[in-house]
Amino acid sequence: MSKLPLSAILALAIGLPLGVSPAHAMPVRIADNRCNSQTIDGASARIRDYDRHAPGGAPAALLARYGAIVDVLSTLAEERGILNSVCSSDAQRAPLFAQIAATAAWALALEADVAARLNATCPAAAKGLPAMMLADAWLALGNVINNDPDGPGPAVFSDVIPKVQARAQAVGLVLPPWSETSQYWRDQVDAKAKAQIAACPSPSPTPSP
Repeated sequence: MSKLPLSAILALAIGLPLGVSPAHAMPVRIADNRCNSQTIDGASARIRDYDRHAPGGAPAALLARYGAIVDVLSTLAEERGILNSVCSSDAQRAPLFAQIAATAAWALALEADVAARLNATCPAAAKGLPAMMLADAWLALGNVINNDPDGPGPAVFSDVIPKVQARAQAVGLVLPPWSETSQYWRDQVDAKAKAQIAACPSPSPTPSP
């Protein structure tokens, strides 16, 4: 579902040592130019638009919105892998990874809204599926915050954290402090939700195994 989103430069112009050809410099120059937030900004704009314009109430409209959000999440995951390869330092990666985490958490919060509406006829799924998505959102933020030596996390999280907290409270999901936010906690939320959802006929979307 995801989509994979310069000219040669003279050695003298880019300050290459003598004996190094511009052709040899091309991979480095391309990587430097590719290490930017352009793709993330595009994904963030899509999510911002989805937040402003809720989908219609018909199942087809909700499923279309769910698929669109999944596409954004897939793009963000793919972009993180690309940036991890092309950015030359952790100092370059850190703000981009934080922006990806913030956008992904926002996307997951909106995805939780859609899942709740799609499963309104079965309260267990209407709460369980959003809880799984919100746990993923909290973990995405926690992974950045727990690795930030300066704490308490980047400013880009300030608008996203309350979105996740409000929705978690609505579905009865207790969010742990950052120091206790881990993949193990997220997996426990998933296991509990899947056990509850088992009583529902054909929840949408179907939880992964």
